[in-house]
Amino acid sequence: MGLRYFDYYNQLEKKLRIEEPLMAQAGRWIAQQISLGGKLQIFASRSLSGVAFEFWEQLPESIPGTLIKNPANGIYEEIEGTGTAIIEQLTTQSEDIFLLLSNEGRNPSIIELAQWIKDNDYTLIVVTGFDLSRSIKSHHSSGLRLFEFADLVLDNHAKMNDGVLTLPNVDSEICGGASIATMLLLQQIIYFTVCQLKR
Repeated sequence: MGLRYFDYYNQLEKKLRIEEPLMAQAGRWIAQQISLGGKLQIFASRSLSGVAFEFWEQLPESIPGTLIKNPANGIYEEIEGTGTAIIEQLTTQSEDIFLLLSNEGRNPSIIELAQWIKDNDYTLIVVTGFDLSRSIKSHHSSGLRLFEFADLVLDNHAKMNDGVLTLPNVDSEICGGASIATMLLLQQIIYFTVCQLKR
């Protein structure tokens, strides 16, 4: 049987390490905005909401952050127009910076939030399954996907339905990978941000 999931993550870690320059850039941008008096605004689609909450809870005091609630726990995020309910709860200032998390990056609610962020000239960092998102159609009438709004994209290598392992006589893939990959990226960004703030 073996530790196939651990073996998968050994390979994934090598892919994530390639993104070091992007994680470092994210850390610099977040630190810069915090130094100007801003805060980190965090929002996640339903599948990554637990990761977003844990990340927000673990932010050190030197990184002020806000976790933007996903209305109704995200059950309506595939319906166009539901981004308005997210936007209406925002309390922002011009120095803020946004971090959005979504494996597929195609649902209307997060697309509408991203559009608002860019319309208001905020910097947007996105964590998404980059190859996955590019390979699927948007559920928003604009045809746009989340990564197309981003100033910086970090790839969590998410797969459709987030299954990464197969077994004989099992119809679908099992064992998700995107949540752990996303958290690894985010924790390293915290490290880079704090390093910048300490300078």
